[in-house]
Amino acid sequence: MDLTTIENLNIDRVIKRGTAQIIERADDAILLKDTMSKALMLACDDVAKGIEILERNNGEAKPLIMISNAELGRMAADRFGYENIMECYQLAYLSKEPPKADDVLEYKTATMEDFPLISREYGLVSKEELKELIERGNIVMGYENSSPVGFIGEHMEGSVGLLLVLQEHRRKGYGTALEIEMIRRTLEKGYIPFGQVVVGNTASLELQKKLGLTKSEGTIFWMW
Repeated sequence: MDLTTIENLNIDRVIKRGTAQIIERADDAILLKDTMSKALMLACDDVAKGIEILERNNGEAKPLIMISNAELGRMAADRFGYENIMECYQLAYLSKEPPKADDVLEYKTATMEDFPLISREYGLVSKEELKELIERGNIVMGYENSSPVGFIGEHMEGSVGLLLVLQEHRRKGYGTALEIEMIRRTLEKGYIPFGQVVVGNTASLELQKKLGLTKSEGTIFWMW
């Protein structure tokens, strides 16, 4: 099982940072729980074996899970009756040097003073999770002339996301600037920057390619 493929970077990250609880491991499969995000993660080359692994480990409970094999992901969603399914491409920044930045913004790590703005503007994760991300130092604010223009963050399992530019500051290249800053910070920690784009989101895919990220050959599935 090659955990260095782009599809498996989530699993590689949580193992390297020491938050992986290994549940099952074989030459061609690994199932773990990330103790930080509480998500299960499964990589398995054999679809039938992957379903067996899930059945042995309380698949009927439908926990939050990431599956890096698209065929297995589709079968698991159907087999266990998941109602919320997100199919994504995974993208990774594989260079050792960050993209060239224009230094158009100033940056600082978000604090709880920024929570009202962040929670008002970003509704894709719960307020409780946003608070935890801020407390862990996972969200970065961008400023122009001391005024906030947007933010970006690292999700609990390690992927870059939570990118948002305030309405009045859009179409100025600030989204690109924020992502470059997050790539730079991730590289400084010694990790490969990676993120996910939902299948069909062409605009976001083009942004990632423009920044030099490499798209996975296959897709991954998040289910909850």
